[in-house]
Amino acid sequence: MNRSGLAAVLEERLGTALYCTDGEAYTLGVNKAYEELTGLRGEELCGQHMRELVEKSYFDRSVTLMVLEEGRSVTIGQKIIRTGREVLVTGNPVRDDEGKIILVVTTVKPYRPGRRQVDLPAAAARGIEVPGVGPVIAESEAMKQVIGRAIRAAASEATVLLYGESGVGKEVVARLIHEYSRRKTKPFVAVNAAAIPGELFEAEMFGYRPGAFTGARREGRAGLVKAAEGGTLFLDEVGEIPLWAQAKLLRLLQNKEYYPLGSSRPERADVRIVAATNQDLYRLVQEGRFRKDLYYRLNVIQIRIPPLATRKEDIMPLAEHFLGLYATRYEIPKELSGEAERELLRYHWPGNVRELQNLMERLVVLAPEKEISAATVQRELEESGEALPAAGQEDGWPQNLERAVEEFEKSLIRRALQKYPTQEEAARALGIHRSTLARKIKRYFS
Repeated sequence: MNRSGLAAVLEERLGTALYCTDGEAYTLGVNKAYEELTGLRGEELCGQHMRELVEKSYFDRSVTLMVLEEGRSVTIGQKIIRTGREVLVTGNPVRDDEGKIILVVTTVKPYRPGRRQVDLPAAAARGIEVPGVGPVIAESEAMKQVIGRAIRAAASEATVLLYGESGVGKEVVARLIHEYSRRKTKPFVAVNAAAIPGELFEAEMFGYRPGAFTGARREGRAGLVKAAEGGTLFLDEVGEIPLWAQAKLLRLLQNKEYYPLGSSRPERADVRIVAATNQDLYRLVQEGRFRKDLYYRLNVIQIRIPPLATRKEDIMPLAEHFLGLYATRYEIPKELSGEAERELLRYHWPGNVRELQNLMERLVVLAPEKEISAATVQRELEESGEALPAAGQEDGWPQNLERAVEEFEKSLIRRALQKYPTQEEAARALGIHRSTLARKIKRYFS
């Protein structure tokens, strides 16, 4: 596109703020509406690379770079650091006849914390972009309500408790809350409480002073709470936090302060807590395994994320998104046959969205045909299930034995997790440490 064509694009809609770069992220121009909205002048931006502008603290991040990296439209919140203004930006790729991105045209709108920026049901249907995660896709009414509730919760500082089965996307919703909050330019720190051994929980969360315990670093260590300063601390599997450590978390929630291990002086903490669990915390309270006061501190705003099996409308949009994602990543064109789509809709999805994502990646990599058949989908679902592969399916003893052992271990872990209410009890029944179980869960089911 020549300069005159670019000028036409930028001035086509005078009321819409526009920012335009070439296919290599060098700024080509902005329109008057952009200058008025952001306080930046076109002459100081033109010719500069978006990465340079971020490094020079014009912006906190660049949607253009995200578009060029991901090859699709991206929407994010952005802070104009030079002027202190906050905006909502959508970067759109423009391609030539060969499919190469030659321009990125970004539309820019005002961002008003505490007020809805978009029509929530419509935005949910399109898929809201979460930086570092991707689009939150929702066609079902249930998931649209989850997204709407999360965005409304983001405007406050209230603690949020997310309920949902493993793999439904609790961390994605937590990141959505962070991105729509006033803390979006600060850290988002995700903590899997189940993966931290009980005896190390205090040191990992709150840090420690030099010499606090045998084996401690000489210089001490800042904890995860400190790492999240000013931002959001996401506590996944919060029901797995040891009972004795729950009192320390309660203090953080009540007083916004904590004691690093080995310190006699409290430190202030400016963090927002979003917690998540796949357990019934109230039942744990009744059983004496979770503090009642902590439960009520966490359960200020509750958001329940339904399992994928109950929101059939989301299955195919998610499947198509993941199929396109991995087909692009591996440069292997794939599509689903009608029968394959029906097979996906019939399946019960015990692993939820995570299982669907993993299946789509396997189908792109392993399916022998371009149009994926129902038989291929069935085979891959069976391969990932509890049944062990039949002997002699593949040549070579080492491969068969290793795979059989892994499948057997995976099956035992799955059954233990279904039988016992907490990972700690499941680990005890399996005869392994809880941190070992957490690593294996991450390996087999993440």
